[in-house]
Amino acid sequence: MRTHLLFLPLILFSLAICGDSFRSQASAEADAKAEAESGVKTEAEVGSKVEAKPAHQLRIASLAPRQSGLGKTFLELRKELRERSEGQVELKMYLGGVAGDEMTVVRKMRVGQLDGAILTSTGLGALVPQVLVLQAPGLITSYPALDDVRNQLAPDLEALFDKAGYALISWGDSGRIRIFSKHKIQHPSDLQNVRPWVWRGSPTMRAFIEAAGANGVIMGLPEVFSALQTGMVDTVIASSIGVLGFQWHTKLKTMTKPGGGIVVGAYVIKKDRLAELPQDIQDYIRQSAADHADEFREGGRRLDKEASEALASRLKTVNIWRNKDAWEAVQREAREALAGRLYSKSLMVRVQEIVGKNY
Repeated sequence: MRTHLLFLPLILFSLAICGDSFRSQASAEADAKAEAESGVKTEAEVGSKVEAKPAHQLRIASLAPRQSGLGKTFLELRKELRERSEGQVELKMYLGGVAGDEMTVVRKMRVGQLDGAILTSTGLGALVPQVLVLQAPGLITSYPALDDVRNQLAPDLEALFDKAGYALISWGDSGRIRIFSKHKIQHPSDLQNVRPWVWRGSPTMRAFIEAAGANGVIMGLPEVFSALQTGMVDTVIASSIGVLGFQWHTKLKTMTKPGGGIVVGAYVIKKDRLAELPQDIQDYIRQSAADHADEFREGGRRLDKEASEALASRLKTVNIWRNKDAWEAVQREAREALAGRLYSKSLMVRVQEIVGKNY
């Protein structure tokens, strides 16, 4: 279990190794959940011995499919956590989006139906809006800059999560942001002639699309694949890991280069639920995350690079930096529109100073 916990914040990293689409995996996971609720053993429970009811249960949600690397890791983590706690702590996983999109997961945590989740910036921003300064369009565009900013802001951001009632177990990121489309996107004005997806609950994505003068199609992540099939959406802004893992690339033709900002993520658990666990289990969860953070962060970034290379061999790449000034103007307008609404202007300036001084 020493290494398994660190896979948790890498929500999209392991999706790239899954050969099935998000929709089929989510369907399979829904069937498994229905079986569990009807008293029928799930695949992970077949052959297990009847055990006493655990004293503690952690209900964690993730968009990762059951058969993805992250899904399999969670199933093993469940077993090891039970063994380490001598059956007193049970990890109940809701994989493949069974618990809903990230905004639904956040609502379920707030009302006590879930205890934690692995979230991208969309879900994290619903808990602590200020964290979206890390996702402000065009503000942080390299991994070293993200590491530096996050290290310097970590105490403040973690305190904000604590105040909101959540323990931030580990940071993660899910790849560099690119524009994928059925059309050639080279200039911001090209977005005005397509139907770009806007993740429901993502103010940063919405601000970017609006700054480009485009009209986005707002929907949840699980709806994107079918929307690409029907043509309701023909453009997505996401990381290569996400596009490959969710099989969206099968409905797209182009991808932009270079990669832009970075999809930020984290693993969070409700403070009150974490506090109910035996102290040695709490300490173990936190220490394992701290011990292996660098190792898994670098591994995930290599995976994003590999995913981008795989997609570049299948899709036509478009160099948008030929219109660098135009893209930077759109990014600047978007992040300034968000200042004072999601994060303070002083916080944005602080990040700009960190990035401007060293990168």
